[in-house]
Amino acid sequence: MNISCIILNYNDAETTTGLVKSISGYETLDSIVIVDNHSTDDSAAKLKELAGGKVHFIRSERNGGYGYGNNQGIRYAYRMLHATHVLIANPDVKVSEECIRAMKESFFRVNRLAVAAAVTTDGTGAIALSSWRLNGLLGDLLDTGLITRRLLKRWLNDRPELKADPGRAQSGKERYAYVDAVAGSLFMADLEALMECGLYDEDVFLYYEEKILGFTLKKKGYRTILLLNRSYVHLHSVSINKNVGSILKKQALLHKSKLHYYKNYLGINRFQECLVRAFLEFLMAEIWFLTEILGLSW
Repeated sequence: MNISCIILNYNDAETTTGLVKSISGYETLDSIVIVDNHSTDDSAAKLKELAGGKVHFIRSERNGGYGYGNNQGIRYAYRMLHATHVLIANPDVKVSEECIRAMKESFFRVNRLAVAAAVTTDGTGAIALSSWRLNGLLGDLLDTGLITRRLLKRWLNDRPELKADPGRAQSGKERYAYVDAVAGSLFMADLEALMECGLYDEDVFLYYEEKILGFTLKKKGYRTILLLNRSYVHLHSVSINKNVGSILKKQALLHKSKLHYYKNYLGINRFQECLVRAFLEFLMAEIWFLTEILGLSW
């Protein structure tokens, strides 16, 4: 296996530099590709200084979003570095080499494995959302609603990570669960599987990349697993929060990506699309009222 770590940066050189320095000595990684997604600050100049040895730097021609930027790094690793697998890593993660090695070893044990990920924890060590079930249109909409998501959370997502014991594997045995999709903040993927499925959908700017990728991989007969006794830290979307500050802007981007998923992957008709748009507009109004009028944090 030849593993290349892809790190996508946008206007957050400080966070990206921290991750690169923390993992550059990991023997499990054959290369690290920093992709600057056409930052508007001085990120490119700062990150270019890190290039050398196993660290590579490229800059995209435009900011085409999360999927577009990561695809630039994936293609570079595939064509120029002859990587067989990629580790997709958000700049705001902290991960041990032991965790990465466990992901790597999964590909020798699980047949038709496309993606391996670990349990996501936040800065306090609490388990965060790490995986998703693909529920279809109705289930996905119910998972979007502020009230329905809470009332039906057990039915909508079984959350195998909540049954996990993050930490060192006992007696060298890895526990894992088959899932439909995993958090995009950190996972390892088989490059041939990604190339066969067309990589990330570049028509999605931000959000829903995980579900779309999980959907296409599952449709092709590939497997995705979540390692239940391995974990990493994701610091609450530090990079996203720096660049998309408003909760309403984030929600608008999310809803746009949802509609793309429903139309292009679930194949909804015009009538269903009208109902979905009305439901999402209601949610936007609800969030606006809670945050702007009542002043509640989100």
